[in-house]
Amino acid sequence: MAAKKECLSPAVDRALSILEAISEGNSGLTNAHLARRLGIPKSSASSILSVLQERGYLCRFPENGRYKLGFKLLTLGRQLLDTSVIRDLALPLMRDLVDRVDLTCHLAILGHQEAVHYEKIVARRYFKQDKTRAIGDRVPLHASSVGKALLAWQSPPALNAYLPGGGLRKSSPRTITDRSSLLAKLEEVRKLGYAVDDQECRLGWRCVGAPIFDQWGSTRVAICLTGTVAELDDSKLTETAAAVKETAQKISRRLASEHVEFATY
Repeated sequence: MAAKKECLSPAVDRALSILEAISEGNSGLTNAHLARRLGIPKSSASSILSVLQERGYLCRFPENGRYKLGFKLLTLGRQLLDTSVIRDLALPLMRDLVDRVDLTCHLAILGHQEAVHYEKIVARRYFKQDKTRAIGDRVPLHASSVGKALLAWQSPPALNAYLPGGGLRKSSPRTITDRSSLLAKLEEVRKLGYAVDDQECRLGWRCVGAPIFDQWGSTRVAICLTGTVAELDDSKLTETAAAVKETAQKISRRLASEHVEFATY
């Protein structure tokens, strides 16, 4: 097992760990709970929580002492979306794709061992009852269509970094949990130019995703179409995949023409 990378700023690392821990639930966490969960002194956790609360990144409920995320994070997230050149270039083509196939389209970015949805166009049929992933939702790379589309074009060292060493978590009974089987699937994705999530993240749902490349041929962003198994049955899969690939290629060409390159994380 590789040695854990030395943290250059333990206080910042702890603050971010606190934010991430609180974000994983809806009921909030107390100082004592966070200290136990993260293995840090209560005094240190208390100091960090006070600063985060004062700056608006957390709020505290006096009746139970629980902390929840603050609205300052929403402001930062909105700023991220509003200043995303990739999102601005992709949105018109995503809307056109949704108008043609009437399935919800997602734009996702490669995160740390997950893909993060950061834009979506909802199909007309779902305007009042959208059950697809929300903006900000994280999906496992090895199970989602966008994740597999992104992994398929990564170098072997990058693949090792993105895939957890402790095994592949099962999200549904259909999730690929064997590393060798996943690598074979990624080879197939490279040949086809698209990836399929066949109820691997959620039973009853299928997704078809394709990578978006920058001017240097690297990929950190992908799009996908999402629908129920009935909406994306076998008879429609090939046609839908072709539409997703075509749109991803159009977005890639736009990125290249605007000389857009992906940042590293």
